[in-house]
Amino acid sequence: MWHTPHVDDAGNRSRGRRLGTREFLVPTDASPPPRGCVRARVSQMARGVKDRTLILHIGLHKTATSYLQNVLSTCRYDLLREGVLYPTTGTVDVAFRTREGAQSGHIQLTRLRDSGDVVSELLNEIPDAASTVLVSSEDFTLPRANAATQYIRRFSAFGNVQVVLVLRRQDVWVESYYKQIVDQYGKFETRSFDEFLEQMGPKLLDFYTRFSPWRDLVGPESFHVLSYDDLVGGAAICRRILEIAGVHGSFLDSFESVPVPSYESVRAIDTLGLRILNSYRLDDRDLRTRVAKLIYAAAPDGDIELMTQEMQDGIQELCGPINERIEREWFKEAVPGFRFGAAPKDAAVNPPTGPEVVDYIDQVISLCEAARKSADESDSDQ
Repeated sequence: MWHTPHVDDAGNRSRGRRLGTREFLVPTDASPPPRGCVRARVSQMARGVKDRTLILHIGLHKTATSYLQNVLSTCRYDLLREGVLYPTTGTVDVAFRTREGAQSGHIQLTRLRDSGDVVSELLNEIPDAASTVLVSSEDFTLPRANAATQYIRRFSAFGNVQVVLVLRRQDVWVESYYKQIVDQYGKFETRSFDEFLEQMGPKLLDFYTRFSPWRDLVGPESFHVLSYDDLVGGAAICRRILEIAGVHGSFLDSFESVPVPSYESVRAIDTLGLRILNSYRLDDRDLRTRVAKLIYAAAPDGDIELMTQEMQDGIQELCGPINERIEREWFKEAVPGFRFGAAPKDAAVNPPTGPEVVDYIDQVISLCEAARKSADESDSDQ
């Protein structure tokens, strides 16, 4: 099963955005400028950031990234007083969240296309007061060919690029990641967990092979790896990242009290209903979001198990040597939690009864059929 493997004469509008003591005009005209103009503008502004440091927090998914991004968003102006810019550029106002607190950070900066306009806006946002720019999105770690090289090239205007990666033991991480993938609009993931693990596991779980290119590109001293399993919660991870960004003093002792939305992951039982929903491939994102919320509400009490003991043993057999090498080469201290040094916490699963599951599936199908009918009627009216 396992193998290593900002109106001008032309009518264009811009909106002014004030950050700190400087106002920046951000173009909002509908059509982008020619690619050559974008590159020339980026090149001109780049000369002004050669003395700035970029902290690039790249993920992983399911390692307190939403908590971190919610804290950084809430504390944006406090951070600026510390000389650190957590930019607004690259973020997206997500109106279609199925759960409170969901974020993907600077997701626009992770899209592998010509994004000179986004980079230009990022460079234009940096005030004189900021010596460091902190960018965060877990989507930097999506498994794409040559992604690290493309991202580092994209941010080459900065004189110093520091990469921060948070790792989590694979047997716990992959189940949590699977739940997120099933929950995402546009993925339409319908595979069972064991199918997903069989097909995607080897590519996803070899963290050494996946992330060595980042380390090679920026150098070992600029590649910071944290262990989710060996730090006490999201606040500890956030603190370590802020320290890497050069934040010191009282701020580090105050951010933990900042109220941020609580982000609850989907349960294993939810994946049954969401997989059925995904099979209907509803193109209307707002409709899909509404139905997903109804599916959460319809789920019975209790939960089911996705990870079997055999799966867990297979993952540990594959990843044990990999994690030992990562600990030895990438960490300066021991990380026994990441190295499967302790058994994962018991979930205390209390499974629903067979009739409860059948009734749940019937409700999900009924909800999906009603949504499809609504979508078809909407299409015919147009």
